[in-house]
Amino acid sequence: MNRIMVILTLCVSLVLIGCQSSSGGVNTNDVDPALTQNHSAQFFSKSAWQSCAIGAGVSGVGCLLLGGKPGVCVASAAVGCGVMMGANYYLDSKRAQYANAEMRIDAYIQDIQQNTQEVQAVTETAKGVLDKNLATLKNLNRQIKNASVNKKQAQNDLSQIDANIAYLTDKLTRMKKVEDNWVSLSAQEKQTGVNVDKLDRQINQLHKQIAGLEKQIDLVTKQRSAVRVG
Repeated sequence: MNRIMVILTLCVSLVLIGCQSSSGGVNTNDVDPALTQNHSAQFFSKSAWQSCAIGAGVSGVGCLLLGGKPGVCVASAAVGCGVMMGANYYLDSKRAQYANAEMRIDAYIQDIQQNTQEVQAVTETAKGVLDKNLATLKNLNRQIKNASVNKKQAQNDLSQIDANIAYLTDKLTRMKKVEDNWVSLSAQEKQTGVNVDKLDRQINQLHKQIAGLEKQIDLVTKQRSAVRVG
């Protein structure tokens, strides 16, 4: 039992040092609550290193219970660090769970469909917020032209829009990392002779959802950059 506690402590330490630093994050004080309170948005912020903690801990303890040496087990736990939805730890765990390639591909597809649904949920919420931001920017432009702008209110509005853009851009970066991991995983499976056509079609669906969100963010960013309040 003492050895288990030791390995758990080491795993947590690895997570805090390696994974937490990659969690990034944007100051959400000025972000529209509709974005920060959205469950799907939270998936693409905290879960990256939290999943790493779970994965690394399970890996390390499992290794120990199988009689592995502590040093080797810590290394095994470290493999989980940096995983979002893919990468080596995820791939190795699925290969261990499903020796049958077709079953493994089906498992991948279930997970990537969940990712796609999360992106879709974030995009739907973001659209409502960004449409509102576009309306605010349009109104500010009209006020600036008419010399009727309330500078303090305008600055407050722009601060929130900037915060929304930063927040969603951060989520977009994380989503693209998820996509990159899936592409990498597919390539690794293909190298072993596995038919990944079905998986690649799902990856393409994920890509389309991410691209849709990126288009929305780019539109508001462009409109925002054109607004100047002295």
